[in-house]
Amino acid sequence: MNPLELVVKTLHSFEEKELSKQVLQAFGKRAETFKQYDDVAKIFFELKDFTNAITYGEQALKLANSPQEKYITSKNLINAYNQNNYPEKAITQISKIKSQNPQDAELLLEETFSYSAINQKDKAEKLLFDLIKYKLPEEIERKAYHNLSGHYFRKDDLKTGLKHFLKAGEVEAYKNRQVPPFPKWDGKVTPGKTIVIDSQCGAGDEIIHVRFMKHIKELGMNPIWTTTRKHIQDIFNYNGFQTELVWDNPKFPEDSEWVYALALPYYLNLSVNDLGKEPYLKPLPEKEKKYSYLKKDDKYKIGIFWNSGSGFEQAHFRCVDFFDLWNAISNPKHSLYSLQMSDTSVPDSCKKHIKEFHSKDREFADTFSIVNQMDLVITSCTSVAHVAASMGKEVCVFVPIMEYYVWTSSNGKSWWYGDNVHLFKQKKPRTWNEPLIELKEFLNDRGV
Repeated sequence: MNPLELVVKTLHSFEEKELSKQVLQAFGKRAETFKQYDDVAKIFFELKDFTNAITYGEQALKLANSPQEKYITSKNLINAYNQNNYPEKAITQISKIKSQNPQDAELLLEETFSYSAINQKDKAEKLLFDLIKYKLPEEIERKAYHNLSGHYFRKDDLKTGLKHFLKAGEVEAYKNRQVPPFPKWDGKVTPGKTIVIDSQCGAGDEIIHVRFMKHIKELGMNPIWTTTRKHIQDIFNYNGFQTELVWDNPKFPEDSEWVYALALPYYLNLSVNDLGKEPYLKPLPEKEKKYSYLKKDDKYKIGIFWNSGSGFEQAHFRCVDFFDLWNAISNPKHSLYSLQMSDTSVPDSCKKHIKEFHSKDREFADTFSIVNQMDLVITSCTSVAHVAASMGKEVCVFVPIMEYYVWTSSNGKSWWYGDNVHLFKQKKPRTWNEPLIELKEFLNDRGV
């Protein structure tokens, strides 16, 4: 690790993210050689600042001398373009270098991602099927099958889709974590057996998959959900899903087996028709009391969530511009409520029109009860969508081109929830114009 990388990454680990960026930019402004620009670009990429990785990577490419430098720098740029949601630029760059090494598996995988990200999924899938014919490095093969999972989800083949999805998804989940100290459950039914469900996943994924505990119970086994989120534990336990907080160091029977939460429907051998359409979660009574005052608002109450502040590196793929959303839904008949956390405020010009629930200490259980008081929730593809959907609340979800598999089906709806969920799917990268027009028409048709 060179000194610049060491300093910047140390600052970043100390949560001095802005300072680490300033240090890198100070070096970048004074860069003169290919290596200097390339080093800065690579560090920005590792910090997941893809905009700056592209800026300095493009400068490096201009100064690259050897064919090898040009090829490697081009590949790095292609990856950065894709991560920054500029797949068109990635495709242009791919076309310039593909002939140099037409069997470069990493490059071919990026090409499939690029075409999928511009909504040419049939072409992307054809390229993926071609790619897996070759003997591939293990990690590339996992990612290729993972990306191909969408092909099967779109055909309502849940079993094959999940099989492919988990090839990389489960490996990534446990890359830097210990697996539970039990044998792994393979779906075999053993009456009385305790199945420990390990939720190394996002809060939304926990909400999606906790429903499958009932299937394990119906098979005569004892499922126990484990989580790192105290307030999810409270909600799940209240709704009859036995849940333990891992920080409490719970004890389980010695002959227990474990399963990754997202793998549950796969090992239970479920089809799309088995997923269930009925609500399965309710908010905590004490939180319902806390937000019962919202019932006094007799206007049509709409909760909105437009910008994910999670650490997910592709969160920007699913964020909607606030003012674009505002222009589509603002109406004197509505009362608007921001469901954002404290990291994203309503712009000052609209604060008097939107009630905010911002607080660093707002619990996840609060979100359930606030959502439960709404007549409609409009949200980007985040855990808020699953909070609303799991309770049977009416929810409109902005679904990005690179859609999560629970929003994928042959009929354009979601098999994972009932008719309370309405999907508004992105057509082009970086713009939500078409889905916002559809949303406005949806609200007009309903007279709200």
